[in-house]
Amino acid sequence: MTIENWVYILSAVVGTTGLSSLFRYLSTRRFQSISLEEKLRAEMLSANKELKSEINTLKAELDQWRDKYLNLHKEYTRLKSAFDKMVKEKNNG
Repeated sequence: MTIENWVYILSAVVGTTGLSSLFRYLSTRRFQSISLEEKLRAEMLSANKELKSEINTLKAELDQWRDKYLNLHKEYTRLKSAFDKMVKEKNNG
């Protein structure tokens, strides 16, 4: 075997080894990025669930305050009507 043949064989071995290690690195890198994406997705879904829960709580509180406001407005309207009626009777009487 000549030196050229040894060079070809050696370059093929080195090239194959380098290429296989490059593929191995890229595949593990891809899986790492997928796992990172999955972690971020899970974190975002968790935050999304928490925000939905908080929104539902705030909606319930809003409904309570709306009911309180409507009851107070109804009471105010009743009292104002009674007061206006008393003022009108006093002015007429």
